[in-house]
Amino acid sequence: MRLVAFAFAWMICASAASAQVWSFSFSGGYSNVQFEHREGLFYAHSGGYVDADFAWRVPNTSVPLLIGAGVSASGHYDWQDVPISGAGFFSNYRLYSDVSLVSLEARASLPIALRNAPGWFIMPRIGAGLLIDDYAIDRINFTEYFTGAAFEIRPALQVGYSWGAWSAGGEVSYMAAWGDFGGLGHWAQDFRIGAFVRFKY
Repeated sequence: MRLVAFAFAWMICASAASAQVWSFSFSGGYSNVQFEHREGLFYAHSGGYVDADFAWRVPNTSVPLLIGAGVSASGHYDWQDVPISGAGFFSNYRLYSDVSLVSLEARASLPIALRNAPGWFIMPRIGAGLLIDDYAIDRINFTEYFTGAAFEIRPALQVGYSWGAWSAGGEVSYMAAWGDFGGLGHWAQDFRIGAFVRFKY
């Protein structure tokens, strides 16, 4: 958390010191999450994600280094029918599972223009910060609720096309996290693939 606060403070000071090129991007797509273990809990591996990224270019560097922060969230919803019987009858009991992950990251990225393809670029990025995990998962006789926190690191890669102040393209990322996930264990990983759009000013 201190790392994230420091990144925001640095961002404010740097922008006041000199003119910067700022950018904002929004992305979304498919998320596949895995936890350490389940202890009888079930969850959907597949889900969706949204991500907002704020960045600015560091001045007086030999490479176009971007520093910033990002806020990201993914949701994983599932249900299953469990057969029950009693007093000569059979029925199904429906159980629901709702798992969400929200992260706040400090980020650094490096856009690389493709010389033989004007307008096209690739941009590796690394992010790290706080991950909040939350779930409500049904058992037969009750619903288990949990909210915890973890440290996460997320390398990512974007490939896109830029025209004027706008750019758009696709992205992939992988997150590894260590912390408290309740009955789901002490570590998690998340693979994402999606699309982004960016505006710079």
